[in-house]
Amino acid sequence: MLDRAVLDSSVLAAMFFREDSSPRALKCAYECDPVTLDLAMAEVGNVAWKQVVFFGESRDRASDALQDCQDFMATACTIIKASDLSMKAFQIAVEDRISYYDSLFLAAAEREGIPLITLDQKLHEKAKAKRDVRLI
Repeated sequence: MLDRAVLDSSVLAAMFFREDSSPRALKCAYECDPVTLDLAMAEVGNVAWKQVVFFGESRDRASDALQDCQDFMATACTIIKASDLSMKAFQIAVEDRISYYDSLFLAAAEREGIPLITLDQKLHEKAKAKRDVRLI
């Protein structure tokens, strides 16, 4: 079990939207002191939109899940402003050839000295050799 960890948007979304990985995401989130970025809310909002528009989820269900995620972030997570990490994230993005969005989460984990937890296999594969990123 980890004391603290940065949770990326894939983990947060899986906690509140039904996915095969939801049990793993919930277990991880409740076993550590979670940290995330303010950007995660926008990314999870995009997941909610996709659930309705592309996968037929009811608008009310997606809205409830989004609100639950927002509440979780506000009450259980330490929130880091993405803008505070912009230059470090840009450096990681260029060096590791990882999207700037993903690099923001890696920069947060490095700044805090804790691992990044993700469900994103591509991110994990690209970053695992140089960064403390863990796939659940």
